[in-house]
Amino acid sequence: MTRQQRWSTEAHAHVVKVAKGGDTAKYNTWCRKMPSLIQTSGLIQALVFIESRGAEGKKFCDDLARIYDPKLDRDKLRDKAQKAPLAEYLALSRDLINVSIWMRRFAQIELGDKEDQDA
Repeated sequence: MTRQQRWSTEAHAHVVKVAKGGDTAKYNTWCRKMPSLIQTSGLIQALVFIESRGAEGKKFCDDLARIYDPKLDRDKLRDKAQKAPLAEYLALSRDLINVSIWMRRFAQIELGDKEDQDA
């Protein structure tokens, strides 16, 4: 199984779990915005911004980290990004953009197009 296949499988599972849980508006918004947020603000700033949004933001960052690597959580991912040399940081950013694109695709399908202006 390729990384992309694993990421897509994991992203779908996480988004479906959120869809079954009820309140999906903020999670849907973060799924839609995360790829461009990483590109415009940088990986570390994007992670810290979403985490600062409370328990839902922390859950989203945990999901992102676990989809990327099941051994990571949001704190370990942020730490890895902060300590990475430039080439590794750029590769990590590229990979997490790809992971978040999978999350966005499945959020569009499973969570619909509801927009949350508060996120």
